[in-house]
Amino acid sequence: MDGHEYPEKLKHFRSYLNARGVTLENVNTTDIGSNVNNEGTNKALVIGDIDLLLTIDTQKLANWKGGTVFLSGLGLYGGNIAEGRDAQGVSNISGNNTWKLFEAWYQQNLFQERLSFLAGLYDVTSEFDVISSASELFVNSSFGTNPTFATSGKNGPSTFPNVSLGFRAQAKLTENITLRAVVADGVPGDLPDNPDTLNLKLSAKDGILFATEVAYYVGKPDAQQTEEQKVGLERPNRLVFRRLGRAAELEYDAKVALGGWLYTTDQDDLSKQDGAGNPVERNGTYGIYALGEKRVFEEQGPGEQGLWLFGEVAYANPKVNRFSHYVGGGLMYQGLIPGRDLDQTGFGFAMARNGRHYKDGQREEDKRVSDQEIALEWSHAIQFSPAFTIQPDVQYIIHPNTDPTGNNAIVLLMRLQLTVNWFQ
Repeated sequence: MDGHEYPEKLKHFRSYLNARGVTLENVNTTDIGSNVNNEGTNKALVIGDIDLLLTIDTQKLANWKGGTVFLSGLGLYGGNIAEGRDAQGVSNISGNNTWKLFEAWYQQNLFQERLSFLAGLYDVTSEFDVISSASELFVNSSFGTNPTFATSGKNGPSTFPNVSLGFRAQAKLTENITLRAVVADGVPGDLPDNPDTLNLKLSAKDGILFATEVAYYVGKPDAQQTEEQKVGLERPNRLVFRRLGRAAELEYDAKVALGGWLYTTDQDDLSKQDGAGNPVERNGTYGIYALGEKRVFEEQGPGEQGLWLFGEVAYANPKVNRFSHYVGGGLMYQGLIPGRDLDQTGFGFAMARNGRHYKDGQREEDKRVSDQEIALEWSHAIQFSPAFTIQPDVQYIIHPNTDPTGNNAIVLLMRLQLTVNWFQ
């Protein structure tokens, strides 16, 4: 075979798959940073997250209208930068070393994309409790999913790094209002011995997680849509499908959402005990949240440059949830530096407050505990190309892990992200 023939055949094959709606992405994220240590010492660690994402548009591939197939593999290495010394999670890719199938679902859209159904292994927080202007930039986990929800249940909800089987329905009620609901296995993973192992076995004692959210979006003026779509195609972390549901890039100038969740899973009370000295079992738990984000200033010209403000408040049942309250917010500016239209910089704060039952339980064990942990974060993402981003990040943690005996911590991070789209 001629030396020039093979690259041409490969290029033709990639173009063939891309034209038929097959997208294969590899996203490599690496965090290099100091260890959160409330005893005054520092330890440099390197952790990483390797994601392999396969998306198939069934209409382009097989003329099956409205269908999407999604598979993702997950590889985590390096452990946890915080090593358990903070409560909210200074890096949203921290986790135990593992290589596994992460998500696998099928989605069907109906009625001109106004109704969407999804079933399979599903990350609930990809669509519920999401603030895009915060989660796309900030490294601290609380800006991705608020900690009252992220730490709920026996092993967290169905989200990174452990997902479970679920069924999600989503409806576009009006041009501005979207309603979504999900039912999922109440205990992701295999407890208690292998919490990070994928477990497809449904058990009555696991119960279910039910969550719902109604979101109100304020859209962009129609005159800007063409230019915004061009910019969206340059952003490496978004799969661009103009439809409702997962793999849909939503474009808006403001969003307000109200959501709630509940488990039917029995859980231990954090302070109350029965006559035998065992924790009192509570029948399930629940929580609510309200969030909003808005572009308050937009630069002239094409693109998404401008200033966003965001905020969230949340509450969870304090009898079985460590964090009963959460308040967070901040700002994000895209294109702050002239000529760097895709770079993002921002400042945010996240406060997770311990519930009364958790504090009572700790004091009964003669452990001192603060009311809350507060994380302050500054981050700046420098997009050198559509495929490569370097992101310096600084966090200041007040009362790490709500331990009043330790020192406040300064966390220095450098995030590197490389995205490869194999079929484009």
